[in-house]
Amino acid sequence: MAAVVPVLSFCATNLNTRDRIEESLRSIAELGRSVDGSYEVVVAEGPSDDGASEWLAAESGRDPRLRIVRHRQRNRGLGRRLAFEASRGTWIVPFDTSLVYGTGYGRLLARFANFGSSKMLFTEICALPRTSVEAVGGWRDLVGGEDVDLYSRVIAKFGVVAYPTGAAGSQSATLGSYSRQMRYVRGGRLARVRRIYAVQRDQIIASHATVGDLMAFNRKKPLSARIARRAFFTFAAVGARFSAIRPVDLGTNNYLVVREGLFASLLAGDWKTLAPGDPAPRLLLTDDEIAFLEVRSPFYRLHQEELAPFLGRK
Repeated sequence: MAAVVPVLSFCATNLNTRDRIEESLRSIAELGRSVDGSYEVVVAEGPSDDGASEWLAAESGRDPRLRIVRHRQRNRGLGRRLAFEASRGTWIVPFDTSLVYGTGYGRLLARFANFGSSKMLFTEICALPRTSVEAVGGWRDLVGGEDVDLYSRVIAKFGVVAYPTGAAGSQSATLGSYSRQMRYVRGGRLARVRRIYAVQRDQIIASHATVGDLMAFNRKKPLSARIARRAFFTFAAVGARFSAIRPVDLGTNNYLVVREGLFASLLAGDWKTLAPGDPAPRLLLTDDEIAFLEVRSPFYRLHQEELAPFLGRK
């Protein structure tokens, strides 16, 4: 008898999140039950040394829906790719094992799965058709920026349905970017510096960004901070130029492909199909993101007043 294909595949990469993963997976199971239990959870487990590996092994023995893919790399893009390749679902739902997700997203995921679009769903927990992920080549082995790298390709080819909520209870408090990356590091100061460099290098590749693009995010910083950042970005950009993984050229900065795709979807009212009668979407942006958009996005400048009801500050 052929195996039943699950509707949703919740896919994650994990490393050293023993303090958070149990509650995170509990929230994922709650979301999965929203599609009548037709789901699986696939976690690509790296070389954790905080007890996460042992807990996942025991839990997968108790829960047939949980499958573990083990590897020895400290690479988020690789983990995303391995989890995806091991999954079977019609819809891929990437998640973060350091976050706990609000139960309301289960209903939204179920509606999106029934909707049957080739577009991706962008909210606090995204969903992508397996066929669309496969069509653009899937995740690449990037240390940083792996999701922007994939999402920009999917949005450019298939489009996006945007329904960010901005709700305070949508996720548990997330780790800051520095704290998140330090979970991947074992060693002293030099190991931490190498990790920060590798993340910035790969974010440049993922976003097809220039040093000028990166400085646009920092244009409101003090002069001394801008000088230091320009030197660091230039160094990382040189590393990106010699990387074996090349940027995907979509005609502009790939972060803009994602953001402008979201803006167009919000203005078109795509969310009304999935959330009739629900509150309007609300996309939260940082001050640095807004500073970048003001300089680099003609679409944002042209539609800033129309977008204002949908945007908020982090």
